[in-house]
Amino acid sequence: MANENPAPFSPEQRAAEETAINEFWSWWNSFGADALDSMFSVQLGIDGAPNAADVDIIDVQKEVGGRIAAINDRLIWGFEAGAPYSRHLLTVSAAGDPELRPVARRWLEAAPDDGAVWSFTDLRQADPAMKLSLGDVAATLVAQGALEADAPAEVDPADARVAVSSGHGAVDVRLFHPLFPAIAQLEDGERLVAQLGFTLLQLALGEEDFGLWLRGFAFAGEEPEDAIPLPELGGVVEQLAEECPEWLTIDAEANGQPLVVATRAPITQLVSPTMTQHVLIQLMLAHIDDKGLPTDESKESLSEFNTAAAEAIAEDKGIFVATEQSDGMALLHFFIDPASDAEAGLRAVAQTWTDGEHVVDTAYDPAWQRVGHLRV
Repeated sequence: MANENPAPFSPEQRAAEETAINEFWSWWNSFGADALDSMFSVQLGIDGAPNAADVDIIDVQKEVGGRIAAINDRLIWGFEAGAPYSRHLLTVSAAGDPELRPVARRWLEAAPDDGAVWSFTDLRQADPAMKLSLGDVAATLVAQGALEADAPAEVDPADARVAVSSGHGAVDVRLFHPLFPAIAQLEDGERLVAQLGFTLLQLALGEEDFGLWLRGFAFAGEEPEDAIPLPELGGVVEQLAEECPEWLTIDAEANGQPLVVATRAPITQLVSPTMTQHVLIQLMLAHIDDKGLPTDESKESLSEFNTAAAEAIAEDKGIFVATEQSDGMALLHFFIDPASDAEAGLRAVAQTWTDGEHVVDTAYDPAWQRVGHLRV
């Protein structure tokens, strides 16, 4: 029995995106890379830059922005220094939108290899010292006495504090900044606090570590106990990443029954952004102990099933992310590329299960929400 949830992007739209990606890189390789390097090198005064009189000025918004918008007009992009790896870095990002991450990653996968001049990424880099402008809000805060009249009209991350609760493969944080309480009292203030706080966390960690390791976050009206300076959060996450194994095994309980979980760590879309279709295979087990968990005979059957399933999702068609075993059944979680034949392959493998009944359920889930309960 299957739950049919068609992906929101049609094959025609996917093909149009691929065409626009190919056209972008064709222009880049034939003209854009060299022309932009020359122009930026002159503007930045880089040693060895060509004579300014010999360099054409390029309308970057038109030539680059227009071609990226042709891929998807919700993508964001920008240039910055690529040091220490290259002279320039081009970023094309989904800005945290799970539905855009697949096309941003396909753009990156089609890019030329990084070199001394250019490097490429689909994830915004960390900039933990970057200050955020308060804009028109500053005048109101000054009038309320929350901000000194001669103080910079900005949110300084150096003033922020964060309380961290670390799990096995993820962290939860509560972020505080001295300006948050006053901002929260303004019209639409809570939304602005959330926007500022989200941005501060992304800048502190970078888009990749933010998406991989940050499970939950909240914004505090007063400084939490045991809070650390926000700039130290990156070190906490780095230590977690170093110590976290690729797979976690967890013994728990569900509905009064023992539960054994094996899960990738971290288990989040950024592990494999192009895999947006969730496939859940439920297998009834023929051989279980008095706790409802598989005995050696069913463990062997599951191992053989997993081997066959791995073949069905080979060649970058999908990824196996977790299994749950409890009460005489096993749940196997996969994420696949909906444009591939991986779903048909997994359904065919499920048909070979002879130990008991099986159910295959699928859903479009670009944010990997259906395995969110397994982030620990």
